[in-house]
Amino acid sequence: MRGWERLLRTLFDPDIQCHYPFRLSFDKFVYPAYADNIVDWNVLFYGSYETFELNLLASLADQIPDATFVDVGANVGHHALFMAAHAGTVHAFEPNPSMWPLIEEKLSINGVANVILHRCGLGPENQNLPLYVGTEHAEASLLKEANRNPLSNPVMVSVVRGDDFFPVNKIDKIDVIKMDIEGFEKYAIDGLKNHLARTRPMMMIELSETGKVQFDGFAAFVDTFPDDYDFYFCRRRPGLIVRFGLQPASERSYSDFVGNAFCIPGGRAALFAESTRGLVEPS
Repeated sequence: MRGWERLLRTLFDPDIQCHYPFRLSFDKFVYPAYADNIVDWNVLFYGSYETFELNLLASLADQIPDATFVDVGANVGHHALFMAAHAGTVHAFEPNPSMWPLIEEKLSINGVANVILHRCGLGPENQNLPLYVGTEHAEASLLKEANRNPLSNPVMVSVVRGDDFFPVNKIDKIDVIKMDIEGFEKYAIDGLKNHLARTRPMMMIELSETGKVQFDGFAAFVDTFPDDYDFYFCRRRPGLIVRFGLQPASERSYSDFVGNAFCIPGGRAALFAESTRGLVEPS
């Protein structure tokens, strides 16, 4: 219900939680977690993080035989683990070294063999870049201006151009991509343009205030993708009970939107419509 989140954050402020370990059932898996990470905090109280979007990603992958899911910005491995039960192969990209043991723990405990962890980020070219790691929630960004990230003592990490990295690592088939990299989404997409044009995956992209500055307007955001893509914004529906739906994207709705955008190629329109029946609001 509306107001529940505010109450939870008052009683169990995620900014001041200790490094308390816990385990929960998580779809078909066991989920080892720690209360001081915002993703795991959501799992503790809600069962998963961004549940609406997560279930939609799983539904899309379920309709594609042996689907390949690419998780760009894997963080603690939440999406990668969940999608391991719905995709044939999961490629998880995470440049932050402090996250790697958490991802590996989830995979090891569950005996998951179809998730491949790539210890790097995606960007417009192959290079080493400073990763600005936040003091809270293990947030990190390759952009200095991202929220709550200190500018001192960054960690140098590997960033690769997807169009170079994917062929060398035999990532030929891409069906669904989730990309949440704290404002760096545009640059990761720029480095993947050849593969996006060839494989035309369905994508979920986080649009933060910082990320929208990098895209510089709705028209520029649309032009970042290959032709014949449609775009939908995930929004809360009005009412006492918190529910989510999808709204066709437009210049007007883009101006005040912060959240996850689904980017769907024309060839997957019917599949997307089947997965989102009753969830798309009139534009």
